[in-house]
Amino acid sequence: MSPETVLRVLNGEPVNSYVANRVADAIKVLGSPPVPSIDGSRLETVESARQALTETFAHAAAELEASLPQGVGSVVYEALRLEVRPVAQHLSAMGPLIAALTRRLEEVASNVGKERQERLQDLALVTTLITDGWRSVDRRLGRVERMLERLEEREAAKPAVRVVHTDVPPKHRGELGSGPTN
Repeated sequence: MSPETVLRVLNGEPVNSYVANRVADAIKVLGSPPVPSIDGSRLETVESARQALTETFAHAAAELEASLPQGVGSVVYEALRLEVRPVAQHLSAMGPLIAALTRRLEEVASNVGKERQERLQDLALVTTLITDGWRSVDRRLGRVERMLERLEEREAAKPAVRVVHTDVPPKHRGELGSGPTN
């Protein structure tokens, strides 16, 4: 097993269970690894190095702050000027396009409204024609019914008529019971 894997286990980093069990078994057999102790002189050295490093960082940050606003201000201004100009040009070019699109949408809406009105007028005309056609049919049927009623009334008012056949040959007249036979 590599030393890096053992260090991962000792530092508590995630490893698979097989590796963790092997390292735990090795620690049981060999014992825990020694922890280095820091004596007083080494502690003072580490503390002084930490203070020196902190002072160096503070000095570098102060120098950076002093030079940053002057240099960065002009760089930021120049970058904004270079980047904002094309955006402004694109926006100014989009203004007329949006106005044209708005006009076109208004025209389409107007055309749709006009076409809708025309279709409604067409529908009203068709409805009127159909209604007038049925009224005409109704009037004609009414006239036909009145004519039939008058014909039926005339037929009922006529007396019953007996039909005599005069074209029957003389030899058959006796058979019909219409007089003497020779």
